[in-house]
Amino acid sequence: MMKDTPLAKYLRMLRDNQGLKQDEVARQLGITRGTYSHYENGRLTPPADALYKMSSIFHVSLERLIRLSMEKDGEDSVKFNSAEVVEKDEDIQQDSDAIYNSFLSECADMSKDRLAKWVTIEDRELIYYYHRLSGRDKRIVKFFLKALSLMK
Repeated sequence: MMKDTPLAKYLRMLRDNQGLKQDEVARQLGITRGTYSHYENGRLTPPADALYKMSSIFHVSLERLIRLSMEKDGEDSVKFNSAEVVEKDEDIQQDSDAIYNSFLSECADMSKDRLAKWVTIEDRELIYYYHRLSGRDKRIVKFFLKALSLMK
C-alpha cells in the first residue's frame, strides 16, 4: 500500500529533477533499489543516516528532510512547528550547555562511586562514544536528539 507522504513526494521530485534513477540513488546510499523505492512510495521512512546522505546527494538541508519525515498525511497527522527546529549551531550549543551545566551542578557533590551507581553502563558507553566524535558529528547527534524530543 502506497502512502504518499510529504517526504516520499519530495524524494521523487528531487530525484526526477536531478535526472537520477532509483538504483543510482540507492547505490550512493549503500542500499538496495527496493529499499529506496520504499522510501519514495512511503512504505518505509529512511533512517537518520540515509536522510543525512540524501541531503548531500540532493543538495538540500538535512533539517528539511527530517521535518518532512516527521510529517504525515491523513488522520494520524503529526504537527511539527518549524519554529521549534534548531536554526543555527549556536542554538544547539546554548541548549546543550544549559543541560550539561545543570547535569554538572546536580552531580557536583557526588563521589565517583556514587556517580557510577547513578549513571548506567549504557550512559557511560554513550558518553564515551560521543566524546570520540568530531565536532560536526556531535552537532548532528544533538540535532537528532532534539528532533526526537520534539516528537514526544
